[in-house]
Amino acid sequence: MDAGAEEAILPALWSQDTFVAKAGGSEILEQMWAFPDRKGRACCLIPEATALFQERSREFLNGRREAGFFYIARCYRYERPQAGRYREFTQLGFESLGPDPSAAFERSLTLCRGFLDNLGLRYELDGAAKRGLSYYLGGAGFEMRVPELGAQKQVVGGGAYQEGSGFGIGLERLALALEAQGIQP
Repeated sequence: MDAGAEEAILPALWSQDTFVAKAGGSEILEQMWAFPDRKGRACCLIPEATALFQERSREFLNGRREAGFFYIARCYRYERPQAGRYREFTQLGFESLGPDPSAAFERSLTLCRGFLDNLGLRYELDGAAKRGLSYYLGGAGFEMRVPELGAQKQVVGGGAYQEGSGFGIGLERLALALEAQGIQP
């Protein structure tokens, strides 16, 4: 499947202010590995990637009207480890940046479904999930869930935001979902 997307290489260490500004008062703020650098600036290990794309959308677009990006990033959450969700985890994601968040949302959702369908993964789509991240327009997004995983069944989360739309897939949880359904990647 060709998404026409460019690869984005993301840093593991970033300013905490980005996530405070972009994620607002969500649960993610209490889950960051945060600390001051040697000059006292608030830093963190990135807990997710979408906030970076929002903050740097102009740099990513580099004068273009719209563009798509994919990434594989190590992310970090200061939380109790769960099935397929560890304090350090790998996130595969896609972000569609541009002036029309609803068109970007459709592109993201279509790409995500195509990716999971190509893997042969059976999943349930919640197209109106409350994502808990304040940057999503209206607080809503989408989730893909694999019932065989029980309480920790979310494999994908995404949604539209002012600068575009995207989704993230937890690779560790995706591996558990494929195994639970007897699919060999």
